[in-house]
Amino acid sequence: MESGVWCEAVTAAESEPGAEGRRDAYAAASPEAAIRWLRVGARAVASSLGPLQAGYVLDHWVHGPGSLQDYVRLRRGRPCALTVYRNGHRLTWRAHPVRFVHLAAVNGRRPCTAAAQAGEVRWPSTHNP
Repeated sequence: MESGVWCEAVTAAESEPGAEGRRDAYAAASPEAAIRWLRVGARAVASSLGPLQAGYVLDHWVHGPGSLQDYVRLRRGRPCALTVYRNGHRLTWRAHPVRFVHLAAVNGRRPCTAAAQAGEVRWPSTHNP
């Protein structure tokens, strides 16, 4: 087994707190890689947030002490998360340390991999009647 960090981005309507939808996921090899992935996602949606939230995300978390604090949490074996809100929805990036199991090749083929490239996280579409 190998140490790593499982990261995911989930969205939910504020009116339905228990119903989450996964928007993206990433199997990071290290806390550094996990924080990079979270930064990319946070930076990508910052422009769609109001000025106060965007300022917090960029100034405090992406470029400031927030991501460093979460890096330290991951290094200590603790989870971390960043949540933003827009139009009645919340978007949360979360990460927690895990142990990845090595998969054996089957019929000469490589096993599936959980690692994904950092992608663009989109807000759920809102339908106006």
